[in-house]
Amino acid sequence: MNHELVLQLMYAYFYFMVYAFGGWVVQGLYVGYKQHRFLNTGFYHGPYVPIFGVGCLLIIYVIDPISMNPFLVFLNTFVITSVLEYVTSWYLQKKYHRLWWNYSDKPFNIHGRVCLLNSTLYGVAGIAVTFWLQPLVHDLVLWIPFAWLLGIEAVYSVVFWSDVVLTTLEMHEHVHALEALHAHLQKALHETNDKLKAEYLTQARQSLEKMKQTSQHLKGFVSQKLEEGYEHSIHTVLKHTSSK
Repeated sequence: MNHELVLQLMYAYFYFMVYAFGGWVVQGLYVGYKQHRFLNTGFYHGPYVPIFGVGCLLIIYVIDPISMNPFLVFLNTFVITSVLEYVTSWYLQKKYHRLWWNYSDKPFNIHGRVCLLNSTLYGVAGIAVTFWLQPLVHDLVLWIPFAWLLGIEAVYSVVFWSDVVLTTLEMHEHVHALEALHAHLQKALHETNDKLKAEYLTQARQSLEKMKQTSQHLKGFVSQKLEEGYEHSIHTVLKHTSSK
């Protein structure tokens, strides 16, 4: 592989690292400002939000080259990052039965996945990244010796990708418990045999307890919303549990 291409890929990866961390910081401050404290809104264990890293790479390598002025940077960022946010939200909901961020209470939202306010802020962020932040980050990466850059990215890769694998496994357990709870409850509701109904309810409660043990990744999503059918199943199991 061409040495210059390898170097450019390393620079891009470094940009991803910086903006994924920066997005985690900004989002934690933005979400937590009403409570006068920083909120860890990260999905993963570590201090990074990859969607911000990906979004900024799109700004740097796609939006900036096709934009001739700040207005086009704003407009292109507004559109492209909104599409990214919508698609990410849709995918995560299909995978985990949960709307991870919910803008339903905000004006001009689309299915609660994107809203005018946040998309506008992304557009402003696109201008900030293009004309202010990225020149500084680019100078920083040029200042770092190649061997150091290689070492930093190697350590980050071990930590980040281990976190991705671990979190994926933990969320798999969580969604498996959620689906099991829903399935056991449906069986209990349609069962006429009292003994079998009690067994299904017990299994549903056990699944609920397992869900609680694997719910650490929900902590930062203050506006997240479970799909209606699964939410109703949880409330029903809690009701049966409290009535025992």
